[in-house]
Amino acid sequence: MKSSAFIDTNIFVNHFLGTHPEHGPASTALLTRIQAGEVDAWITETVAFETIFTLERTFRIPRVAIAPMLTGLLILPNLHCRDKDLLVETLELWMNETPLSFADCYHLLSTRHLGLTQIYTFDRKMDRLPGVTRVEP
Repeated sequence: MKSSAFIDTNIFVNHFLGTHPEHGPASTALLTRIQAGEVDAWITETVAFETIFTLERTFRIPRVAIAPMLTGLLILPNLHCRDKDLLVETLELWMNETPLSFADCYHLLSTRHLGLTQIYTFDRKMDRLPGVTRVEP
């Protein structure tokens, strides 16, 4: 019987960094088992947010390196998330729109995914997504 469990952020971070002598290889081994279909795993959007924040802010890894690494994990069929497609799309936008934070990209794409065309914000950088209009209240 296939096991199923939630994955915390530190598994992704240890896998990507590989600097801890035990945690790095153990994290990679778990993700390999997920890729092989031996394990079903679940994350929430906050795991992606925290992984990005930690890699970018703490370890100074550029977004052009983070986005493809994290996308590679998110597309695994045995890694589940409520809105995986939105996260993958957000990573792509975030990688290419450097003035926007990951959260900004997520909010813009969430607006579009909800079928809305306007986002209330004072942040002028939020004028970057076709089909979504920034509106000041």
